[in-house]
Amino acid sequence: MEELEIEFKNIIDYPVYNRLKNTYFSKAPVITQTNFYIDTEDHAIASHHIALRIRDTGDTLMMTLKVPQAVGIMEYHGPIDAAMLDEEAINADKVPANIRQQLEERHIAVDQLFIVGALSTERREIPYEGGLLVLDASHYLDTEDYELEYEVPDYDSGLDKFETFLAQQGIQSKKPLNKVQRFYARYEALTSKSL
Repeated sequence: MEELEIEFKNIIDYPVYNRLKNTYFSKAPVITQTNFYIDTEDHAIASHHIALRIRDTGDTLMMTLKVPQAVGIMEYHGPIDAAMLDEEAINADKVPANIRQQLEERHIAVDQLFIVGALSTERREIPYEGGLLVLDASHYLDTEDYELEYEVPDYDSGLDKFETFLAQQGIQSKKPLNKVQRFYARYEALTSKSL
């Protein structure tokens, strides 16, 4: 399975998150999901500016490789067995074939993959102007942040609608690092501190 994802993101503070949660998203169910980020010891995946994760929604486990494109991000998906989360090291034989192929094309050692850490998100979603408006509260490595996303089928009209929404809500445009980048920035900050 693969799909092109086009989305816009904006980092927000807690007061804005809380206001949106209690207005636009007041009837939206809470979706809890945990992303387990994967790399090699030498950061081969991060160095290619791609991301590999396992997402646990409580109902399904899906491995996804995210590869940035000129517009959007190509996502390669494959279901996995729950046993993969039981060990820190990833069993190379259990990596979905479409993802394995993409990693091998980039000369990334599939037999050296391991789970670096986890990020949990409380997500709320509503349809909005032909797209999906998403409100996230993410918790990882002793920190939390808040984000507004807009997933759309078309880049230009989606960008216009998202910027209009931000302006109407008095939200300053703050394009964030994506979740995996924020996770790794926090991870590096914590692991580089001398004791």
